Amino acid sequence: MTRITELGLDDRLPGAQYARETKKQMIVGSNETGRHGFERLPSYEGYAGMCACGFETPEPSYDSMSRLAKAIGDHLERDVFPPVDEAVLIKEAKSFRIGKLIGYHRLIETTEEHGTRHMGWLVAGVEGTIRVLPDGYGRFQGRWSAFATEQREG
Repeated sequence: MTRITELGLDDRLPGAQYARETKKQMIVGSNETGRHGFERLPSYEGYAGMCACGFETPEPSYDSMSRLAKAIGDHLERDVFPPVDEAVLIKEAKSFRIGKLIGYHRLIETTEEHGTRHMGWLVAGVEGTIRVLPDGYGRFQGRWSAFATEQREG
């Protein structure tokens, strides 16, 4: 009886080699300068992928989709998206008077035409939220609504 080798992420295994070769073909076929987006690749040993710009993930395949998505996300945060300028976000938030600041979150859009791109920041305060556009200008999103609960004394 033929012994079947164990599946793993070893680069010498057929699945990892297949994923790497497929990745090279996709990079040649769809490498678009300035276009970014997650591309799934077939792999026998887990999950493989790349960015549409041609960025290759550090490993040829991953044991979970979350690790692969993190590798692509790290690439976008490090190489593509602009870094956060908290001073600009705080200045815009104060002008809209949304109260004590809670935090901010990057807004990302993915479309067929443009791929994945940075679309600004969502800044939250205790009284409301604003959207800070990529050019640095804020747009009011709305106020928080307080919970209206009825309490009965027993």
